Amino acid sequence: MRWNSTYLMLKHLLPYKNNFSVFSNSNYPRGEDEPRLLTDDHWTIAVKIFEFLELFYDVTAALSGVYYPTSPLVLHHMVLICKHLKCYENDALLRHVVTRMKDVYIKYWKDIPMLYSFAFVLDPRAKLKGFNKLLRLLGKFLGVDYSSYLTEVRAQLNIMYKRYDDKFGAVKRRTPTQPPTAGKKKSAWDDILQMMLMMIHLIFFQLLDMVTLIAPLLSLSLSRRTSASTLLQAASTSATARASLGVGSELTNYLDSDTVSQFDDSFSIINWWHEHKLTYPVLSILARDVLTVPVSTVSSESAFSTTGRIIEERRRRLSSEMVEILTCTKDWQAARLQQQVEDKSLALEEECYSELYLDVPSELNSCN
Repeated sequence: MRWNSTYLMLKHLLPYKNNFSVFSNSNYPRGEDEPRLLTDDHWTIAVKIFEFLELFYDVTAALSGVYYPTSPLVLHHMVLICKHLKCYENDALLRHVVTRMKDVYIKYWKDIPMLYSFAFVLDPRAKLKGFNKLLRLLGKFLGVDYSSYLTEVRAQLNIMYKRYDDKFGAVKRRTPTQPPTAGKKKSAWDDILQMMLMMIHLIFFQLLDMVTLIAPLLSLSLSRRTSASTLLQAASTSATARASLGVGSELTNYLDSDTVSQFDDSFSIINWWHEHKLTYPVLSILARDVLTVPVSTVSSESAFSTTGRIIEERRRRLSSEMVEILTCTKDWQAARLQQQVEDKSLALEEECYSELYLDVPSELNSCN
C-alpha cells in the first residue's frame, strides 16, 4: 500500500476511532489478562503517522496543480519539508524512519535545481533578497553551505537573460510607449517629487558656485562652463562603464527594485509579468518560459488519459487530425470549468470507500 493510500485510510478512520473501539471490544471480547484488539496505544500511533504524512500529502497536492505556476513553489515546500523532518527526527516513535528519510532527502535535494532557483527569483515577492533568506533556512536545516550558490544563480541568470536578449532584443524596439496620463489629476506625490527636483537643482548650482569661487585659491582654472562639461563627461563615462558591466539592464532593474508585498492567494505571478511586459519586454518572456514549467506529471498523465478515452476499440480509424481536434475541444471545455485534472484523492476515496457496507460479504468490500 502506498503512503498516500495510508494517509487517506487514516483520514477516514480516525474520526470514528471510538466507534471502532466499541465494535472491536463488543465483538471480540478478551480476558482480563489478554490485550485488547484495539488499545489507546494503537490509536496514538495511528494519529502520529497521520500527522506526519499530512504535510507530504498537502505538498503533493499543491505541486500537482495545473491552474497556477508550480515551479516557484518548489523551494517553499522544500523548506516546509525540511522543518517537518527536523521536528520529527527526535520523535521516539518515528525517529528511525525520519533519519533515513532525511538522508535520502539530502541526497536528492542538496543540489538545488537551477530551474527552481530561477523561478523563485522571478517571483516579484522574493527576488534575490528572499532567495538569500531561503538559502539560509535550507542551509540551517540541511547542514549545507549555500554561500556561493547565490552568486552562481545570479551569474547563470545573467547568462540566460543575455541569450534571451540576443534572441528577443528586437521586442524592445517594437514595444509601444505607454500612453500619457493626460486628464488625470496630480496626486500629492507629484508635488512632493517636483519639490525634491527643484531642491536638487538648487543644491547643484550652489555647489557649482562654491567650486567656482574656491577654484582660484586652489590654482584651478575651473569656470562654470568647464565644471559643467567636466561633470557631463564624468557622467557619460560612468554611464558607459555601467553599460559595459551590464548595469541598467532589465534584469538588473528588476532585481534592484523593491519586492511586491502581496502574499495572499489572489496574487498571480503570470498576471504580474503580463502587466509589466512593457517595463520588462525581454525578461517577461524569460519569466513566462520558466514559470510555466510544470513540476509534476499530472497534466501529462491527464492528456494521455483523455486521448486514451478517445482512441478506443470502436474508434480506431480516426485520423490524427480528428484526434487532435477532439482532444483540444475536450481540454478547452474542461479548462473553462477548471476540470482538466481529476482530483486523485477523490478518485481514490470513491474507489476504495463508495462500496463499503456492513451487511455485504467481505469479498465485495475489498478495495483493489
